[in-house]
Amino acid sequence: MPNSNSPGFWSSSLSEADAISAGIEYSQLQLSQTGDLYWVEQRPNEGGRCCICFELESQPGVHREITPPDYSVQSKVYEYGGRGWCLLDDALVFVNASDQQVYRQGLSGACDVIQVTSQSNTRYIEPIWDKSRNRLIAVEEIHADAGVINRIVAISLSDGSVEVLVEGADFYSYPVINPQGSVLAFVSWNHPHQPWTSTQFSYLNLTSSDLDRPISIAGHDSEEALSQPYFSPKGELYVVTDRSGWWNVYRCELDGLDLVPVEAESCDMISAPWQSGLTHYAEISSKVVSIYHKHEGAEVMLEGVSLVPEFNYFKSLVAAGDWVCVVAAAKDRLVSVVKVNTVTGQVRVVTGGASPLLREDCSLAKPMSFSETSSTCYGYFYSPANSQFSNGDGRTPLVVFLHGGPTAATYPVLNMKIQYWTQRGFSVLDLNYRGSSNYGRAYRNSLQHQWGVVEVEDIKSAIDELVELGFVDKGAVFVRGNSSGGFSALSAVYRLDCFAAAASLYGVTDPLVLDGCTHKFESNYLHWLIGDPVAEKSVYRDRAPLDNVDQINCPVIFFQGEKDRVVLPEQTREMERALKERGVRVEAYYFSEEAHGFRVSDTAEVVLREELRFYQAEIPVRLG
Repeated sequence: MPNSNSPGFWSSSLSEADAISAGIEYSQLQLSQTGDLYWVEQRPNEGGRCCICFELESQPGVHREITPPDYSVQSKVYEYGGRGWCLLDDALVFVNASDQQVYRQGLSGACDVIQVTSQSNTRYIEPIWDKSRNRLIAVEEIHADAGVINRIVAISLSDGSVEVLVEGADFYSYPVINPQGSVLAFVSWNHPHQPWTSTQFSYLNLTSSDLDRPISIAGHDSEEALSQPYFSPKGELYVVTDRSGWWNVYRCELDGLDLVPVEAESCDMISAPWQSGLTHYAEISSKVVSIYHKHEGAEVMLEGVSLVPEFNYFKSLVAAGDWVCVVAAAKDRLVSVVKVNTVTGQVRVVTGGASPLLREDCSLAKPMSFSETSSTCYGYFYSPANSQFSNGDGRTPLVVFLHGGPTAATYPVLNMKIQYWTQRGFSVLDLNYRGSSNYGRAYRNSLQHQWGVVEVEDIKSAIDELVELGFVDKGAVFVRGNSSGGFSALSAVYRLDCFAAAASLYGVTDPLVLDGCTHKFESNYLHWLIGDPVAEKSVYRDRAPLDNVDQINCPVIFFQGEKDRVVLPEQTREMERALKERGVRVEAYYFSEEAHGFRVSDTAEVVLREELRFYQAEIPVRLG
């Protein structure tokens, strides 16, 4: 048995609880014209509850929570949700997690909450304020016997009545209204597309009596992914499109329906819109401030100047007056809410950022690229870091992290869930395999019809190079993934013979079954990722980990939510059963209150603790 000085067995003061409690998520920033800043916190120690907090411009450093304890601000539209609230003049409205209805709450400090909508089997997302008409405009999702219907509606703030503004497409997102209240712009798309493959950008004249005839601006005659429309304070309309191969910001001329690039850069300025209502750019003093995603780290740029160079990850950017506010993180800083004065250059961390580890105990991300033949993939390598121990010969156990999506991305930031492993003597490779966001449309689309193949090739080329460089021990390589990343991890263990063990967190085991039961948002996604399930059923069978159990020889541990509607728990149970019948070492943990993505801190702690124990049993004694 390896001793406590062996990599993989180091002791650490960073407990499972410490690693999870440091994972507070900040999102959905909104900034009033007077500089008061509001944001949403998702708190793992409160069962994943989401609450709105704020800091008044007149009282910097004083934070208050405005959401009463019995409420949680969370929309479940499209299952992945997104922005679930907005500011009014002297109040705010939010979508409550338990019933998905819209509520109104004053800003004066009173905790009175008034229900606005009472629509059964209905959800709402992305509310915006149509001030001149005393109403909200939002995306509505109705769950009816005949199926799920999505549309854009107006909700009266007087009586909660609902009026349909736009319908007919399969999906809608990003409704935005100009300051004059005369134009509503929005994004829509239809099956079989996803919002990162092909969408349509349109607008509706709200002063016209003919409200059922929106005018298409772009995306109607070409395959491009348009997203995040935005009206400036002066009424100029912007949108992001990847028509150049990169998601860049364009200005829209409504008269001629032309899109003019504001900043033509060979980098993405947004990430794949798995959630609705994201904000990655804004206008300030007639100039666009936007996020530039780069492999080495992102930047917030204003006229060629990086506003917050000490950070390298950003999301949820908003601006008003002289202020830019953004959720930010860095290689050595946890996620924070940051406020920047664009006149004085002052940068202030509003909340977050504190690490439970000393700087010398933190493993910092090393950007790397891996090539095999003509393809290249990207990732971030973390060496073991614990000031009490030494790496010895440098060859340590390796855990390969695979993000979900699969069209998501990972970033070179301080993440305590990664530090949990590096503290104990593991190296970590956080991989942005082909198909990930932030590397352009071509890289993102390289996964089309190749899911379960190209990312496995990328996993192999990355592991081979790390072994060749002498960073890791080839006899102690582990792979883990969540959701689609779980599918990729399971695909890797049956296609490659190089793993000591694997972990699947609510991972797909049978894509053909998933295609027949998944929710509306992803109901055609597998057609893009693999192919037509009828015409290419044999391809589905060839790609399904469940159908290739006889080729899996390494131990596997599963973690699954019983309320998961994306990956049904029956899939995991079937895989667990099949592996046990073959005599493969298998463990599985099922959580009765979890869905797709674990939100409860106790659950996340169990995952870390049991996954570590599971891997340690497979580390060769020679590492001692």
